[in-house]
Amino acid sequence: MENQASKWMDYHLWANKKWFEQLKKLPEERMKQEIKSVFPSLMDTLVHMLKTDLIWLWTISGRTYEETIHSLNEWNKRLEGVSLIEIEKLFMEVSSSYKLYLNGIEDPLQVITISHPKFGEAKAPLQDFILHVVNHGTYHRGNLTAMLRQMDGAGVSTDYIFYLYEEQNLFAQSRETSL
Repeated sequence: MENQASKWMDYHLWANKKWFEQLKKLPEERMKQEIKSVFPSLMDTLVHMLKTDLIWLWTISGRTYEETIHSLNEWNKRLEGVSLIEIEKLFMEVSSSYKLYLNGIEDPLQVITISHPKFGEAKAPLQDFILHVVNHGTYHRGNLTAMLRQMDGAGVSTDYIFYLYEEQNLFAQSRETSL
């Protein structure tokens, strides 16, 4: 049976890659240009997305809230003044960590418990937490689109259906070349 959580993370990676392709077309100074929006800049949005992906990876991997906050404080220093190329590399590293983690999971439907000092405990299948991570990324990729339009730029279509079309087309092409 296909691991739906892994497929969702593959989509998340695909969509992030599409965005990095688009953002690399901009002059670097546009990444930190202040605009009146959800986040002060495109880079601030990317930093938030990366930190959230990290927080959830640590959380579902079993780290305590305190351990996660400690690690996040270390990452905050690492992310100060980061360039687009550097943050892209970090996104790819985090995606690889998710892939390794999910490849080691026998049952993505296993119920796990997470704990937060303010919100308490939440129990859900692991893949539900992965869906949250992907949904969060989708939401903020929408923010990036709106922000770029405010700057007279163009977004990129990263709807799940486009991922499916591209994935199936690439699969069909690779089958044809291997025959």
